[in-house]
Amino acid sequence: MIITRDMSAILHDTTMHTPVYLDVTTTPFSLHGFSEPFRRVPAPVAEKTSECVMRLSKVTAGGRVRFRTTSDFVVIHGELIGAEISANSAPNASQSFDIYVKEDGKHRFRGVFTPSQGAGKSYVESRLKFHNNDMKDIIVYFPLNSSFSAVYVGLREGAVLEAGSAYTHEKPVVFYGSSIVHGGGSKPSAPYSAVISRRLDTEFINLGFGGGARAEEAIIDYIATLDMSVFVYDYDHNAPDYDFLEKTHYEGYKRFRRQRPDVPVIMASRPDYFTRNFTLEYYTMADVEKRRALIESNYKRALAEGDRNVYFVDGSKIFPETLCDDCTSDGCHPNDLGYHFMANAFGAVIEKLL
Repeated sequence: MIITRDMSAILHDTTMHTPVYLDVTTTPFSLHGFSEPFRRVPAPVAEKTSECVMRLSKVTAGGRVRFRTTSDFVVIHGELIGAEISANSAPNASQSFDIYVKEDGKHRFRGVFTPSQGAGKSYVESRLKFHNNDMKDIIVYFPLNSSFSAVYVGLREGAVLEAGSAYTHEKPVVFYGSSIVHGGGSKPSAPYSAVISRRLDTEFINLGFGGGARAEEAIIDYIATLDMSVFVYDYDHNAPDYDFLEKTHYEGYKRFRRQRPDVPVIMASRPDYFTRNFTLEYYTMADVEKRRALIESNYKRALAEGDRNVYFVDGSKIFPETLCDDCTSDGCHPNDLGYHFMANAFGAVIEKLL
């Protein structure tokens, strides 16, 4: 369709008036990674799970909007509900959007929408300019730690707007876990779920909840209702101690498996096996190995019970030992390099399953 001025939403608080502002919840835009705009988990499910999941289910980690346009600029305008400033995340993770363009089948990074507003503003807004009016197949990644009441894309009047291309694998991979799954330590497009999505051109859902992934019955039951290709079960870091992990890990897997007998399940132990953040953690290497061994034994137990669709990613083998000190932002949460190696490890399994 051709973008006309009368299509524009009226924004009462904006720094730019040239763009035509279009609501991303309307066609031909397509939203991805949400249960509803702009939540990752429905409120009743989150409320039954925990206060932490209730709070973090509203932030937009893993959310994306896709579209195609000939506009020579793209503006993102988000009406903020709030933003969680996390000490373990890069500054641009909280309110910035990342933009990619799909070219010749590859997803290419094109920039970061860094908010131009100062403290106290109720919205975020930024613009990225292109050098031509060619048709561009665009994917915009939402912030890791912000929640929104509305999001708009601003485009040039007279440009063409079309639906974005579909993923090759439209049934999503669902990732459940801790702040490492959530994306702590890096930017919106960097978590290993997003990297795998670009490499394999697959839909995905990020259900990482920093500090709040504890395999509660309510969240496992909800995950089991999702139409998915693969379930990644990666919450080691949020189990407060070994006894809790022992009590909940296999039971959470069995609870999911009773409802979804045919979905591949990938169990995983923490990736920061060789590294320590002594300001945040008191775990010893013996503690970490004990937990890793438990998850591996649960994987072997599932195999012994006849499950031939369960897999294990060994966290102790994800980061090369010679590079482990360079793979995190704080001794725990992966940076871009760490997520690259996580994507290698999980992606090798997921590619075969897809």
